[in-house]
Amino acid sequence: FDIDPRLNNTGGIISCGGKHPRFNTTTLDGVRFSDQFGLNSNGYGTANGMPFPYDAVEQVSVELAPFDVKYGGFSACNINAVTKRGSNEWEGSLFYEYTDQDLRGDEVGDTNFSFEDYKEKFYGFDARGPIIKDKLFVSVAYEKQELPRFLAQGYAGSGNGEERNWLSADTFNRVRDISQDVYGYDPGGLPGDGVQEVEKYFARVDWNINDSHSAAFVYNYFEGFQDRASDSDDNEFEFGNHYYVKGDENTTYSMFVSSQWTDAFSTDIFFGVQEQDDSQVSVGPKDFGDHQISDADRNTIYLGADDSRQANDLDYEGTYLRLNAEYLFRDHNISFGYHREELEVFNLFVQHSNGGEYDYFDDSNGNSAACAALDAQGRHDSPDCGTTGVDKFELGRPSRVFYGSGGGTNDPTDAGARFT
Repeated sequence: FDIDPRLNNTGGIISCGGKHPRFNTTTLDGVRFSDQFGLNSNGYGTANGMPFPYDAVEQVSVELAPFDVKYGGFSACNINAVTKRGSNEWEGSLFYEYTDQDLRGDEVGDTNFSFEDYKEKFYGFDARGPIIKDKLFVSVAYEKQELPRFLAQGYAGSGNGEERNWLSADTFNRVRDISQDVYGYDPGGLPGDGVQEVEKYFARVDWNINDSHSAAFVYNYFEGFQDRASDSDDNEFEFGNHYYVKGDENTTYSMFVSSQWTDAFSTDIFFGVQEQDDSQVSVGPKDFGDHQISDADRNTIYLGADDSRQANDLDYEGTYLRLNAEYLFRDHNISFGYHREELEVFNLFVQHSNGGEYDYFDDSNGNSAACAALDAQGRHDSPDCGTTGVDKFELGRPSRVFYGSGGGTNDPTDAGARFT
């Protein structure tokens, strides 16, 4: 990937011929691991990284413009990984990688750097060998990675992550107190840093049935999650419960049987299943809704459940069947084949559907000192004063409200679609 100029590998995201990774097809022993729905930027069905352990792989091939009719379903490249199989000798490997802020250089020339406290861990193993010599073999691999996510935000002077200089401690405390005392909702306080964890399991069993027939069964499991901020621009601040967790769970099973019936005729039978569950879960309760409080400069405070996570669920299942046959006739190789893929998808995405969205705009520009001395109700009642976004939040008077059930039934799940 690093030598061929047609390929670009950036952090495990592979671009072929300058095209987006979504146009690739990635397979492991014939099972497709590509993003079947098209939401992820890396081209995989798993947003949190490569869906199988690296040490499970024996060989990788990349096809950019294959003439073989067996390849299809891509316009950039086909990346096929073939996994390791066991032999009559037991062998394996293990690895462990660790780093933290103390293991990083903190000085370049006359410039000093400081880093937040963090830890990174990456470890795993693979092993393979005989169950029954010359007959039955097994190969397994495991991998886990733990990475920091620097997501902390704070008000000016808080010392918590990326400080928002436009947000004072008084305003932060007032919004938090209103949320708790008026609405009975705990917004979650100052958000801290998050984590990303990925765990992968792989197993393969090979069976030499006899001299003419062999079979293999492959299992792969991926589970990963990543803490994420919903709104993290410099003019935005989120309370902790406005964050969300992006999760992936991917399970695949495959079986293939190869048969050499005669010196001239051979067949391959392949069957595989891929199950993908994609989740985006709000840290806090969903039913309070998404509250966005703006000041006169359009700096915005967010609390509650992010509007795009109130009804958000995706899962799909793909099944694959391939029957291939080859016949050698004199100087010719004649291929026959049947290929069937079936994809069943459930998708639910309805914004503002479980609690809605409430926006509070600031109308206090030009207020006199006398207006500033009034409380929220006083500013609201005075014809000469404008109310701030925080005032409107305290009084329960949003400037704008969004709500949509999607299905028109006040039940957002009615808007979910399952299709094949």
